Amino acid sequence: MLWPGLNAPIIRGKELLQQKALPEDSTSIEREKNILKLRDSIGGFRVMKINPIDRGWSGTKMAGRSIGTPDPVGEETFDGFDTRVLENKIVFIMKGNMGRRRRFSVMSVTGNGCGLAGFTTSKAPDMRSALRKSKNRASQKLMSFELCENRTVFHDFFCAFGKTKIFVSKKPEGYGLCCHRAIRTICKVVGIKDLHAKIEGSTNLQHIVKAFFIGLLKQKTHHQLAEEKQMHVVEFNTLQNNFPRVVASPTVCRTQNDIGKDEVIDFTQYVLGDKIVLKKKKFPPFYANTTGYKLYLKKQEHFRNQDKVRIDMLVHAGKLTSFLTNKENTSIKT
Repeated sequence: MLWPGLNAPIIRGKELLQQKALPEDSTSIEREKNILKLRDSIGGFRVMKINPIDRGWSGTKMAGRSIGTPDPVGEETFDGFDTRVLENKIVFIMKGNMGRRRRFSVMSVTGNGCGLAGFTTSKAPDMRSALRKSKNRASQKLMSFELCENRTVFHDFFCAFGKTKIFVSKKPEGYGLCCHRAIRTICKVVGIKDLHAKIEGSTNLQHIVKAFFIGLLKQKTHHQLAEEKQMHVVEFNTLQNNFPRVVASPTVCRTQNDIGKDEVIDFTQYVLGDKIVLKKKKFPPFYANTTGYKLYLKKQEHFRNQDKVRIDMLVHAGKLTSFLTNKENTSIKT
């Protein structure tokens, strides 16, 4: 018999080993060879080597590791799904007839990387059963999220659960995931590639996961925001020199006279619930009042706004020319 935990490891790579009967050996010599081979593969208490991509957040802990795809339900299979362990701990419960019972609590998240994801927490007397139960239950609680450009969220949002507060910011392509390791794992499972998240307050892992999923569910698409405000959603991208681009348009658009004086028009302020994120004041560096830095600023004064002037010349004149050329030509003609 192949018995995980007794004569074989519980997890091999991304696969959870199942208990099964090995094929019968034709001769006793082959049987002895297979027994010795099975004994040598266990290797006592030797730690099994894992691919660096499949390793967890730290050391040999289960948190952050992949445990494969959920088990199929009937004819429905979960192709393309990946399940990651977020929390694995031992909990105890006191019973009147059985005394103190030890159980394994596993919190995992599963998703296909295209906007489908679900998470759950399950408990079982042994770790193998807890991992399998958590993986399968997470596949039964899938939620669908719309992604902006199939890589990030639609807008900045604030979410909270308990005493945990999360401020999520939308970032351009290539920025990456700058956030808590649990949020980074969820983003990889959901399919989010560019994001910045700042956590304030409690760092309870279950509260972080629940707060982030609540924020993803509450976000709205650009078209929904345009229909709510009955106004055009316009994007000013610094990478395109703040050139305005209409992202979404409503079916019926209001005029300037229909907009109230105290109405919130700023996109970021509106999606944050008419609130503004308080940022710490940036203090000047220690060398701001030194003689060398003042001399450096005087030398750099000749080159200020040089990049912007070059772009304006290429846009309006089509080439890099001096603004005195037109004056010289007009003076010669006169």
